[in-house]
Amino acid sequence: MTTIPALATPARLRRRDGLHLLLAALALPLVGCATRDTPPRRLYGLTGAPTLPPDARPGQDGRAWVLSPQVAMPELLDRDEILVAERSAGLRPWPEARWAEPLRDALPRVLTEDLARLRQPYPVTLGTAPANGIESLRLTVQVDEWLARSAGAGLQLTLRARWRWAPLHAPANTALPAAGSTALTVDCAAQADALADAHRRSLTLLAARIVAAS
Repeated sequence: MTTIPALATPARLRRRDGLHLLLAALALPLVGCATRDTPPRRLYGLTGAPTLPPDARPGQDGRAWVLSPQVAMPELLDRDEILVAERSAGLRPWPEARWAEPLRDALPRVLTEDLARLRQPYPVTLGTAPANGIESLRLTVQVDEWLARSAGAGLQLTLRARWRWAPLHAPANTALPAAGSTALTVDCAAQADALADAHRRSLTLLAARIVAAS
């Protein structure tokens, strides 16, 4: 024998709807508390144009430079957290601070801008040689370390990088600048905006050393 379920009466419907409204009202304060207790994430980028080092030298190479857009760097930098070294081998992300753009994309573009500022009037481009077909060299950069550590009450950012050259639009057996490497440090306050600014300034110093060595 088949049993037909009883139809919901208006009273039952009112009680059910009232229960739903009560549960929803109880949930709202919980959602509000979670929102208030979670600090908003702030985004930082490699922005601005830091003052060029007072001892920056223009270099001797007058050919166009083309920076390779593929900059090799440690895998730990391929993330959006802003990392700080901790103890001998630990890493921790800076609380609620994130890079607005992947460092693999931002670094080549910003380094190109700084190289161009230092080498005026000689051209520096990213990825593509100048359209006029002038003699040009390919510059490839590799970052081995780009990390901050505690230093007293503040932080010290270390950037270690290497670079090398290859002919792009140049005669056969053309002379190339010597390959080079550098290790530089930038001190900053223990704050997210200061740490992001230190990353930006370190690229200006790297560009100055590449130009000076050319």
